[in-house]
Amino acid sequence: MTPAARQESTIDLLILSSVHWHFTWQRHHEVASRLAARGYRVTYFEPIPKRWPGFGEMGRVLGRLRGRHDEAGILRQRVPPGVRLAQALALPDVSGLTRRLNRWWAMPRAARTLGRHLGRPLVVLNYLPLAAAVELQRLLAPDLAIYDCVWDWPNDPYSRPGVIRESELLAVVDLVFADSPFLFERMSALHPAVERVLPAVDYDLYEAARSAPRAVGERVRCVYFGAVGANIDRPLLRRLSEEFSLRIIGPVQEELGELGPGTEVLGAVPQPELPALLAGADVLVLPYRAAGHTRGVIPAKTFECLATGKPTVAKGLESLSELGDLFYLTEDADDFVAAVRRAATEGPEAREPRLAVARRNTWQQRGQEIDELIRRALAARARP
Repeated sequence: MTPAARQESTIDLLILSSVHWHFTWQRHHEVASRLAARGYRVTYFEPIPKRWPGFGEMGRVLGRLRGRHDEAGILRQRVPPGVRLAQALALPDVSGLTRRLNRWWAMPRAARTLGRHLGRPLVVLNYLPLAAAVELQRLLAPDLAIYDCVWDWPNDPYSRPGVIRESELLAVVDLVFADSPFLFERMSALHPAVERVLPAVDYDLYEAARSAPRAVGERVRCVYFGAVGANIDRPLLRRLSEEFSLRIIGPVQEELGELGPGTEVLGAVPQPELPALLAGADVLVLPYRAAGHTRGVIPAKTFECLATGKPTVAKGLESLSELGDLFYLTEDADDFVAAVRRAATEGPEAREPRLAVARRNTWQQRGQEIDELIRRALAARARP
């Protein structure tokens, strides 16, 4: 694309995120990065808080007050060219009082600040169905508003009753993206314009994870990567740590309890470091809880697991049934442990089908897909 053509096609994209930039690498980061690479001017707006912070999070709160995005997160992630980070000094959107203060002071202030940088056409991609986020979107009057639904917010275990305002957000967006089959069906019943947009993978990045299996006689090595929160079956993780060698990579948000000897808990790592830490795994594990809030979960790491070529054993993830021939899907803890043992002995012929599907679901391809959906929607709204 020539500079003139790029300038003519430039779109300002404001992402109202539900995930801090300096957190584990998620779909939000990839969408921002890929669209910036396609010429968008991207502003990534850090999450408006939906709860009061705990005592252990006060350092992050101070970082936010100082305007230090890296200190407000849990680790440093790279910020690619074309992406600008922004935030508002908003109160948790949890009560009538804080919602009124956000609506009358914090969001108008944020809108004025953002308005000095944002151009037209303006697209708002909203991940966060809070009253304050809906109000900020209204104040900015975007040319196109999209709700990227990647979480079953009405069943969010971390939100107080009355905090989530998904119906209000759906009433003021032009288009909805949804990732899992459950969320796509639910959104399709609530909005007339819904597109299925799956997660994806930076395929080349995961070359470092495609290692050979362990030597005969060594203990089976399992790896879980991602946040350890309300989604995860922590008793099953403890059992895996006793029966196998286990490495846990990611922020621990819930108490793990006593783990087996030799278990590695590495915490969160920057995205470029992750593939090398997966290289020694024989089996990747996704031990999710079967709960109301996990019905709509298709993990952001779905195609990352496939891009390693390694077997992945999963539980509590209905959304993976459409990829069931590529994962070991289990119903309970005993079945899970037995599947880990089977997966560790599979032959090399099982790798290529996983890699082939990962190659068909790269973030480069998904970025182009999202770009086309946005441009088509903008063109439709511009027609008389």
